[in-house]
Amino acid sequence: MPKNKEALIRYRVINKCLLDKTYVTRKELREACERTLDVYPIGERTIDGDINAMRNDERLGYHAPILMDRSRGVYYYEDPTYSIDNIPLNEEELESLVFASKLLEQFKGIEILRRFSGSVQKLVDAVNVYRNNDEDTYRNFIEFEKVDEAKGTEYLEPLINALKNRKALKIEYRTFSAKKNTVNIIHPYLLKEYRNRWYLIGFNEKYSGIRTYSLDRFVNLEVDTSVDFIDRGFDAKKYYENVIGISVMNKDPIGIEIAFTEFQALYVITQPLHSSQELISKSNNKYVFRYYLVPTFEFIAQILGWGEEVEVVKPEKIRKKIIELLKITIRKYSR
Repeated sequence: MPKNKEALIRYRVINKCLLDKTYVTRKELREACERTLDVYPIGERTIDGDINAMRNDERLGYHAPILMDRSRGVYYYEDPTYSIDNIPLNEEELESLVFASKLLEQFKGIEILRRFSGSVQKLVDAVNVYRNNDEDTYRNFIEFEKVDEAKGTEYLEPLINALKNRKALKIEYRTFSAKKNTVNIIHPYLLKEYRNRWYLIGFNEKYSGIRTYSLDRFVNLEVDTSVDFIDRGFDAKKYYENVIGISVMNKDPIGIEIAFTEFQALYVITQPLHSSQELISKSNNKYVFRYYLVPTFEFIAQILGWGEEVEVVKPEKIRKKIIELLKITIRKYSR
């Protein structure tokens, strides 16, 4: 396919002229291309080359049925319903589109995307029709992770607007452990998704610090026009560089060594637990990795989730914490 952007534009101009006028001269095609590209002059040989490419270039794949009535000196489409915009997708393009349509279909229930649900459905329907309604065959061998509609997604749109327009927010909030709601003035810096939950990270005026708020615990939200937005130069990458998950603690990162079985190590190698991951030794069925991070709740939960496939080697403080949590778990199952 030609890499010349002007050539691609000329093809579309020629296509439009043949659709709009039915019969069009070489001069009219040339002048239309000149006006569109604001390039003067364009030679008639260039137009002839474009028509030949639209007819015969296999890389373009147009196979345009352009005929010429030599007695009148005009070009026309033999098939009046033809357009280069109607060119069928090749199999690779089609499979990519099917994959994208199925992925989009998972998110139609999220509040901020509801307004686009019709467009998403049109894409899904069009792809299914294009594949001769062979949708079930495709679904038999690809299944996406189900994305349930999470509570709090109705706040995404106003939050995005506040972030974009740098507006302070008055948020009525209630934690799972609280007995009553609290109202906070928050200067929003970031929306972050973690394990199918959305979180707002922003500067809390009352506590003069960065705080994290889960959208599913919002009670009410409104823009506070009486408060000027405070920009603390928040850097999301730096803020989360030493943690796993959503929680950030005001602590320095520490070196942590974790031993994995060979089986689990293969997963960790292909999908690192943290950017600081470094393999420091391996022997028999034991792979030891070093990490440099803050051991947050999410980190500890991940370690416990691996069960017998993992062992914290260092530091001793983390080992003892894991042992204590396991003892508590065992006691619960020993009653």
